[in-house]
Amino acid sequence: MLSRACWFYCGLVAACAVASSAQERPAFTGYVTRAASNSDFDVNGVRILCDAKTLSELDIVRGMRRMVRGCPHDAPYVGQALVLYGYLNEKANTYDTIRIEKQPIQLGEISGSAVIDAPPVQVLNGSPQGPDLMIRADGYRIRITGRTKIEWNQPLQNLADVKAGDWIKYNGDEDAAGVVMAASARIGPLVIPSAEEKLRKETEYDPTAVPQDAKQGRLRSALASYDLTKFPPYLDAAMQARVEKIGISLIPAYQRELPDSDPTKVNFRFQVIEGQGFLGAFALPSGIILIPQQVVERMQNDSQLAAILADRIACVLERQSYRDLPPSRALAASEVGAAVVAAFVPGGYLAESMIGGTRDEKQASVAEQSGRVSLDLLKDAGYDIDQAPIAWWLIATNKPKPLTKVDMPDRAIYLYRILGESWNSPAAAAQQSR
Repeated sequence: MLSRACWFYCGLVAACAVASSAQERPAFTGYVTRAASNSDFDVNGVRILCDAKTLSELDIVRGMRRMVRGCPHDAPYVGQALVLYGYLNEKANTYDTIRIEKQPIQLGEISGSAVIDAPPVQVLNGSPQGPDLMIRADGYRIRITGRTKIEWNQPLQNLADVKAGDWIKYNGDEDAAGVVMAASARIGPLVIPSAEEKLRKETEYDPTAVPQDAKQGRLRSALASYDLTKFPPYLDAAMQARVEKIGISLIPAYQRELPDSDPTKVNFRFQVIEGQGFLGAFALPSGIILIPQQVVERMQNDSQLAAILADRIACVLERQSYRDLPPSRALAASEVGAAVVAAFVPGGYLAESMIGGTRDEKQASVAEQSGRVSLDLLKDAGYDIDQAPIAWWLIATNKPKPLTKVDMPDRAIYLYRILGESWNSPAAAAQQSR
């Protein structure tokens, strides 16, 4: 296995070798995972050492890098991509830098479909056609302009009709501030078809009533077809109260305000369970979210615990258990357990025959979407979004270990990338503050 400092991910190429202070200088590309000052920061969990001899990139002028002596002129931000040249001291978990370069944010076309999870905001643009509309969905800010080709699903007819809880399918180009300028969009109300309503009913039960002696059958477990009614509650009143309080705080306002009679309302419930070794959480279409007690115990603060719960809430809001199935393919009752495990537990997969495409591509898409959306839910509730990737990092191994001894999982890497591109870069931070 390569060193933690060496990865190829999301277009960031690391040319690296397992290094020590005695070896020829390597180079690696990574994300800033801690940022205290311009001389006190980590990349990929490794403490970066710089001094007056270090060459640091100031900016790029006419395609040429302009370098200055010393640590970076501006303090790095969490999620910033850097290219480092120097010497890795694995024993001390430090990297003595000779040169520090900034990795440009890779912008491009983005498309997707998601629920609009916050009230849209009008943005003045000086156009006689009227203001643009900023929509928050899919973990992005999506700007609908006079140039956007819009299709409407009835009864929606114009931008004034759009509200939180509606559904958008979009494509466009992302700018440096993390805003997607929509080229096209289809917007309409969220509709719950009968097959999805059946799936909700199939996953409805009382998680507090599961007997303490309930167990999973060995054959079912081996086949990843778990009986969700066989995870007994973990009997710790204080832990349960903490999870419920945090979980409820993460439910978006538009969902809380829906009447119980609205078919799009989700009755979220949060239950700590005897997780039998699981390091993740279950999220059922009915709104039940199950989190093993060992996951709660591994979290170091409320923001990290909130990150896990927010990710699972996002899975339910985005209908990830159902919407990727072909229209003619509804889940049978016997498949619900396997599908929920596959769709909602980190590392699980739905069968290719059920969702189409490759398992890796679909799993990555699901995890990335829930991760992006979770950051908005965390921010709305007042939690520290920079703690989200750390939460997934903490449960990347079966046994608890210091993060300096754990390779960063893909999910954490992706979250650092999104933090850098859409939240913490100077342009994105200015946009988010508006």
